[in-house]
Amino acid sequence: MDRRILGPSVFPLGFGCVQLTTQPRQSEAVAILERAFSLGITHFDVARAYGFGRAEGILAQFLRGRRDRVTVATKFGFQMPSGLAGDPRLIAVAKRLLGPFPALLRRAQRRGSAMVKAGAFSPEAAIQSLETSLRALQTDYVDILLLHEATLADAASEALLDALQKQITRGTVRHLGIASAFPKLNADANRLAPALETVQFDDDSQNRNLAKLEHSDQHLLITHSIFKPAALLRDAVKAFPQTARESSQQIGADLADSNVIPSLLLHYALRSNANGIVLFSSTNPAHLEANVREAQSQRFDDLQLKPFLAFVDKILGATQTTAPPPSATIQAKA
Repeated sequence: MDRRILGPSVFPLGFGCVQLTTQPRQSEAVAILERAFSLGITHFDVARAYGFGRAEGILAQFLRGRRDRVTVATKFGFQMPSGLAGDPRLIAVAKRLLGPFPALLRRAQRRGSAMVKAGAFSPEAAIQSLETSLRALQTDYVDILLLHEATLADAASEALLDALQKQITRGTVRHLGIASAFPKLNADANRLAPALETVQFDDDSQNRNLAKLEHSDQHLLITHSIFKPAALLRDAVKAFPQTARESSQQIGADLADSNVIPSLLLHYALRSNANGIVLFSSTNPAHLEANVREAQSQRFDDLQLKPFLAFVDKILGATQTTAPPPSATIQAKA
């Protein structure tokens, strides 16, 4: 299965909305979304838990007049605090007031996070979360509804799956899936119910989870956290200059160039998950533009990515130590 289940024009890069609530003003966050869309990005990933629901509200402002031209994934599974403690408007006000006092803001954020409960996967909790998301997003359907940090046991609940299937019949949800840290998937998509068409997980050039996932061909794969090794690799280039120079010659690009490693990570991610969607998140318009530009450029091919993987393996001790052979679709993920 590939990303075209979401429509013929879905761009291979998707935008993660997890950082939207870090913007001082909602208008600035909406402007980031608008910029991503203007660059060709059409898939937007959010969750009920992001900013206590505030991220969905920000995305709603962007969706006005564009809903039929984009796809939206949201998630459920975290129970938000009730009453005033979980009111997105009051949280926004508190964040603005505490902005000049970062220590107090961090303390408030930690306290708020501690009030969030994971594992809310009962049918009742799922439907309540979906209905809340639809109101917050100001839409009557989501393209993908994901179980957020669910275990295989959570995702096997017949009562839950039956309740979600009824939402598909109603038209409030178009596709179902799971979005969890890779270890929770037990490296086998066959363990998931057929209704869960989408599998979303973390994957990077050091921890090549996509290559470990068995029986994944019947699922839409969405990967994220692709830039996770970037800082480690930059440090490694400085710490091991001779190895970096040798690898740079093999790759045909200078690893000491600050733009090269992120570009290699992105190209590797796109080629690894060639039929799926690669998520990234940024509040920097320049980074948005650079990522889209790189995605369109096909700057690095398989023959260049192979020595890059060898460099990662040698320097970071990648969990998958044998770099896959060149192919149209490298079965690994950055």
